Amino acid sequence: MYKLILALCLFSFGLEAQEQVIKDFIREHRRGEENVAVKVPGWLIGLAGNIATISTDDPHERAVFSLMGDVGTVRVVTYLNDDFTEPQSSIVNLLYSLERYKKFERWAEVRTQEGERVTLTVRYEEKRIRDLVVIVNDHDRTTLVSARADLSAEDLGELVANLEQL
Repeated sequence: MYKLILALCLFSFGLEAQEQVIKDFIREHRRGEENVAVKVPGWLIGLAGNIATISTDDPHERAVFSLMGDVGTVRVVTYLNDDFTEPQSSIVNLLYSLERYKKFERWAEVRTQEGERVTLTVRYEEKRIRDLVVIVNDHDRTTLVSARADLSAEDLGELVANLEQL
């Protein structure tokens, strides 16, 4: 019995520590006049998805909105790169920590013709995507989106395909 309680405590500590790396990054980068950080609870995202699903007739939009129920709490921070001496090094450090110590995998890194870099990193566990971190970096602004999730890789593929068609 004591071993079970100890295992549960260690497991919950590991989950909190995983979020703590992202929380620390957001706390540091929300400083500044034009920098913004937002946290949207999962229940609110699910409620918005349900309402949006009912209110649309477009099947592509309906598919996207129905998947919103599989997304939990979302944290977003957007900041001006000029507010920090080395904005790229903090992103590199965050991704290194997530991938090295928190079981995240980098699934995509894309550079657009306009010079934007988009990075998708996920924590994949038991054939399900449990966490998503998306970083969009352009010349003057960086945006990080972190979301809890319960998606399969197929669900995410369908979501991306539907977004491309919109």
